[in-house]
Order: sequence, then structure tokens, then C-alpha cells
Amino acid sequence: MNVKTSINYLALAVSVALLSACGDTKVNINEKDPIVIENPGHDHDHDEVNASGRLVLSALDSAYVQVLELPAKTELDSFLVSATPSALYASGDYRYAAVVQRTQDLVSFVDGGLWQEDHVDHLHDYQAAPRLMPFQLTQARPTHFTQAEGQLAVFFDGNSVTGVPAGVAVLTDTDIGEDRADYPQLSYETHQHGAAQARGEFLISTIRDANSSTTLPDRVGLYEQHGDHYHLEQVFAETCPGLHGSAQNHDFIAFGCTDGVLLIEQAGNIFTASKLLNTETFTGTMRIGTLDGYHSAEHFIGFAGTTLFAIHPEDGEMTPLDWQVGTATAITGYGFAEQGEKFVLLDNTGALTIFNYHGHVHGDESAFEFVSKLPLNTGSNTTLPAGSRFELAISASDDKVYVTNPITRQLITVDLHDAEVVSEKQLPYVPGKMVWLGIANLADDHHDH
Repeated sequence: MNVKTSINYLALAVSVALLSACGDTKVNINEKDPIVIENPGHDHDHDEVNASGRLVLSALDSAYVQVLELPAKTELDSFLVSATPSALYASGDYRYAAVVQRTQDLVSFVDGGLWQEDHVDHLHDYQAAPRLMPFQLTQARPTHFTQAEGQLAVFFDGNSVTGVPAGVAVLTDTDIGEDRADYPQLSYETHQHGAAQARGEFLISTIRDANSSTTLPDRVGLYEQHGDHYHLEQVFAETCPGLHGSAQNHDFIAFGCTDGVLLIEQAGNIFTASKLLNTETFTGTMRIGTLDGYHSAEHFIGFAGTTLFAIHPEDGEMTPLDWQVGTATAITGYGFAEQGEKFVLLDNTGALTIFNYHGHVHGDESAFEFVSKLPLNTGSNTTLPAGSRFELAISASDDKVYVTNPITRQLITVDLHDAEVVSEKQLPYVPGKMVWLGIANLADDHHDH
């Protein structure tokens, strides 16, 4: 049965209650050809094509995902997937939302309906209605998703109980849109809770000894694409015990280790590894287990729980970053924003912290300048619905970020340039996950390398 599922806000609110106990609901795929609006302009001189983008949201404990038009946040369509999404991620060029249903070994994809094509002498923008795509990923335990330079690398942990090994799939928006089966994949011989970073024809991905007592890998390999698969070209001599978390920028790929950060520098087809060891700031069991980067930013951000570090790989520096933690005990969202000019953090109290990013600085200056901390939740966290948290979505086209408050059922728009809330929208359901889709503004090479 291929029937389009379209529901309004009222129906969604009712369906959330009815479907919270449902499990294996059949996916209804919208296969109608979308009506396309074309804009032959470039440099984002949009007439009819939406420059603000769209949001994809899920409802807590529901298999529905909804697409909202920005900036008004009006509903465009909603789709029923197989299970409650465990995460939402943007595809390599922000056209599609990867709807992760991890324990079901499934990733579905929703077309946000906004994309851009390079027509040699100009960039051509398109707009169409959202769709639930026929393309799916069905490998075991899709866990880590990393996006860079038009590619989305999906790391599948595998399943230690059933003996299914780990794997990696690297996708472009064309692969998803054309429902291709020949996208490049990497297959392992054992399971692992690993990570992968795609770099064009290269893949930098983790390696775990099958006899290891932990699911975490401790080595990293360089793989090169050969058609629909990868060949291992190099295993880096530098080890990375307890490897968890990875990121990349223009020149470096970083992996978090219990004893520091493994840094791999790319110069053409040559990759060189080095180790930046933990500083005296690290105490007890502290380690960097999450990393974030941006292709034009010289720094990575390393997360050791709620302690942050600005990492400059070229200078070999790891500097604590004071984000005025307050009463927060966890970070629920983060990322570079405004084309790499800012860095934002959302914590579990509902506060949004904004930094200006200045790139390479000299002397005692900080590359990250604290701007503001906006308390987006003024109530008590004791009323936070079970299984929910504050979620963050960052626009790749302008200076807006979006925050969901599951306590008040609100969707909040924040202007980063003015560090202020510009609008709030009441939702008829408890929000779950969220991601921004649209036509990215890539005129962001403000920081020289």
C-alpha cells in the first residue's frame, strides 16, 4: 500500500496518543512527483524558493515526523515511519532528513524539498513538496552520523549478540534521491562502537581488535574508495584507546581518546597522524568523548562531559573554554553556526550559550568570545516529560537557531546576531527530535588556513 500520509496539527496531537504503544507500523511512502518551483538566480537571491529552510520534527513517543516551513513554522506535511525516531540528521547537502530508528536497524529519509544544483554559470535553486523517500538503510544499529562536504557517513555498530559486524555507508544526496544501491560501503569483520569521517574518495574510519574486551576501537585506518566499496590503505601507528567521538575541518580529522585527541592531517593524498595528549586540566576519569568541527574553522571543540576545550591542531593547543556552566549537568545540543562565525551550546536547563568565533588569535586572546547565555526555559526541569530533552537545530543559511522546549511544548527561534528570541510557536504535541533542512549558504570562508 503506497498511500500518502498527511495529517494536520489536530490529527497529529490525537495520533501521538494513539500511536505511542504501536511498534511495527507500515511505512507509507509518498511517491507522487513533486511540483517544482525553479529559481535560476544565484547568490541566494531567492524569489519564490524559500531561503529560510524547513524544519523536520518528531513527536515524543510517536512514529510521525512533521515538516515545517520557515520562518513562519507552518506545517507542510507529516509522514509515518516505522518506529519512534531515535535521532534526526541532515544529509550531506541538507536536502534530506535521515530518520534514525536505531533499535529497528533502520534509517528512513524525508525529502525537505529544497535543493540547489550547479549549472556551471550559476547556482540553480529548486523547491518542491516534502516526500518520504523509498531509499532506506537497513544495517545493524545505525549510530554515528557525520556530515561534511556534501557527504553523509553512517556508522553501523553491528550487533554483538547476533554476531552482525559493523559497517559504514557513505551517501550523497544523489544516492538518496535516485534510490541507488551502489553507494560505497565498508564492511568490518566484527562489531564496534566506532566512527567514520568521509573525505571525498577517502574514508577515515575506526578499527577494533575482535578480541578486545571493549566495544570501543583503539586504532584508525585510511580507506580509499573503489567503486561501491573501500580498500584499507593504511593503519595509523598512533593508537587511540577508548576511541569515541570524531570531527573534521578543512585540513584535519580528530578522534577522541582516553589519553588525548588523535589528529590526522591531510595534505593532498598524504595523511599523517599525531597525538595531542590531555593537559593537566584533566583529572580522574575525564576524557574527550565528543568532538565538533567546521570545515573553515581552525579549532575543534572537545567535550569532556560539561567541560569544554578549544583544540587548535596546527598549534597543538588544547585550551579550556569557559561557557559559564551554571547548574547545567549535560549538553543537549551544540555546533558552529552563522557560517562558522559563532558556536552555540544548548544545555539541559534550557539555556542557550552563544560564542563569537574569531579563528586564529595571538597572545592571551581567546578564539571563542562569550556573547550571551539565553535562558529559554524559565520553569522547573522537574516537569520535563520522561524521555525528552531540549533540542537544538542550526540553520545553515542564516543566523537563526531553533530550540524545542518539551515542558511548554514550544518551538523557539533565536536570532544569533542579536542574541535574542524572535518568535515562539506553540506545538500541540511534546516535541522529540529536530533537524534543519534547506539550501546552505556556503559563502563562509572567513578564516584563512
